[in-house]
This record gives sequence, structure tokens and C-alpha cells, in this order.
Amino acid sequence: MKFGLTVENFRSYVPLIVDQVEDYIKKSKFFKGAKGSVPLSEIIPELTIFTAARTLQGKEIRDALDGSFAKLYHHLDSGFTPMNFLFPWFPFPQNKRRDHAQRTMAQFYMEKINKRRADEKNDEGQERSDMMWNLMNCSYKDGRKVPDREVAHMMIALVSFIMHHDVCSFLTLSFNLAHGWATYFYGNHHMDVASCCRSTKACRSDSGGAEACIW
Repeated sequence: MKFGLTVENFRSYVPLIVDQVEDYIKKSKFFKGAKGSVPLSEIIPELTIFTAARTLQGKEIRDALDGSFAKLYHHLDSGFTPMNFLFPWFPFPQNKRRDHAQRTMAQFYMEKINKRRADEKNDEGQERSDMMWNLMNCSYKDGRKVPDREVAHMMIALVSFIMHHDVCSFLTLSFNLAHGWATYFYGNHHMDVASCCRSTKACRSDSGGAEACIW
């Protein structure tokens, strides 16, 4: 995994991430007009998946993804509860959604890996610098090649990890922006988390209960 997480690679990801965000804003239905509101609970997972796929998994993976994958990852995350760990086999609704999401995503990545394997000898110009290519050609310490199905599962886990990390980063940035906004407009240097939460609740009540960011 460390192949795609070096300082040099992080620097090369910056323009790719900027392109993805700008392209998303141009095409998204939520960013039409000079002002409005956006549902953060929808756009953050989508943006995270798109940027992670483009930087770590390759252009063809990113081009094949759409917003529905964010919903699949949400169903996958819903399976991480104490009850699910105690009874992973029990037919809870969230377990069924979790299993369906895992099978769907694993099948998606397996199809892409199989296509890469088939085209590997014929397409010399194909991009081969992403993490998926690296794992496809890796071996364990005992010399065994990493099976393609395990590579597919690693790709699922990778994006899931990045989604959780990015949400934490976004919340930290949001609170800092809220503090700066309050200081600039009201001279309030003591705006705390509770104040931000009250503003968020007011925003949610005005927007019908959906988490929203107003610009």
C-alpha cells in the first residue's frame, strides 16, 4: 500500500484532485446558480470516491464510477456495528445491504483487473503507475503472488479508509472556516463547536432535515 502513499505521489495527486473537484462542481446539479445549498452528506462521499479512484486506482477506474458507488460504500459502512461483528451471519437488513454492496464492488474491481490482465501485453501505452497495477504485480513474503480477488478487496478497503479520513479532514476545515467567518463578520473570537452545531441544526431545519452547506 505504501507505493501510492509517498510524499512524491501525494504531490502528483494535487492537480488530479483539483481537476476532479472542479469537474464535479461544473457538472453537479447542486452547484447551479450564483447561490444555494448543497447536501454535504451526498457530495462529500461522492467527491472522496472520485478523487481516490483517480489518484490511487487509475483513470479508467474513475471514469467507470458514478454517484451510486457512494451509496454502496454507505451500505458497507453500515455493517460495521458491534451487533454485526457478533452475528455477521444474521439476516439483519443492514447485513444484507452490506453483503450486496461488497459483492457488487468486488465484482466491479475484478472485471477491471481481468481487463487489465487481458490488455497487459497488448497495450503498452496504458497507465501503469497507480496502486492497483502495483498490487497486481506484488508478492507476499513467502513468494506467493497476491491473488486478484484480494487485490479487489484491498481496493475496496483503501477507498473506505480514505472516505473516513477525508470526512474528518472536512469537518476540521469546516469548523475553522466557521470560526473565521464569525470573526470576520461579527468580531466573535470565541465561536466554539457548540455555536457551529447550533448553526448547523438551524440550517438543517431550513433545508428539510438534510445536512446542507449554504453559499
